[in-house]
Amino acid sequence: MSLGITIASVVATILLVSIPASRFATPPAREYAAGIARVILALLVIVLIWRWNRVADALKSASPRSWAIILPVALYSLIVYPLLFTGTLRLNLDQPNLAAGVAFNGFAAGALEELVFRGLILSLLLTASSDNHEPRNAWNAIFISALLFSLPHALNVFAGHAEARVLAQLVWSFLLGVVFACLRISGRSIWPVAVLHGAMNAFVHVNRLGIEIQPSLLRAVALALAPVPLCVYGAMLLRKKVTHQPQNGANPAVT
Repeated sequence: MSLGITIASVVATILLVSIPASRFATPPAREYAAGIARVILALLVIVLIWRWNRVADALKSASPRSWAIILPVALYSLIVYPLLFTGTLRLNLDQPNLAAGVAFNGFAAGALEELVFRGLILSLLLTASSDNHEPRNAWNAIFISALLFSLPHALNVFAGHAEARVLAQLVWSFLLGVVFACLRISGRSIWPVAVLHGAMNAFVHVNRLGIEIQPSLLRAVALALAPVPLCVYGAMLLRKKVTHQPQNGANPAVT
């Protein structure tokens, strides 16, 4: 089921986002059109999660702790990735309308991915086993959801991205998928993670706007392994987590 949802997500992105947006004449219009399409898809996913009892727990209100634990990840990512991509933290605001469209589309893309892969797929994987409170099963769900999140990024090679960058992206998206899943489980809500992913996308996309990214082998390796410290942080969050058994098993105790 999780694989089917992943395939459906990719097909929907191509047919309902990429193709319709490509018909607009100007780059800003294409970005806004793609962003609006992603917002509509995100609303549909929210309705699906809300009406599906097995995964509805993902939409619960976020606690202050849920927001607090994403801050180190945000700080690290908003510094490290722009520096690795462009060597600067500067945002490219030379064309404000285009920059705003890129930020909007990037934020919508990140939030939609979280709703699909951590709000829907991760929750399904966590509830798939009758013994889902075992730490091993939680990590299995984390790794499978991260793999499913990573694989569609291979399609970027058909968008003209450098092969080294795509290979690096497959690794860093898998590792970030692990981090986001740890934050989702530890924070018990999808909302902070969706905001985090969206904000990361928006900042990095505007930072590298107009810059052709052709990373050297060394930089590609650095990009791929950049999330490793965040994975350690996520694992520490789960290791310190002491919880009682939840009602629907969507947030297993990992100690």
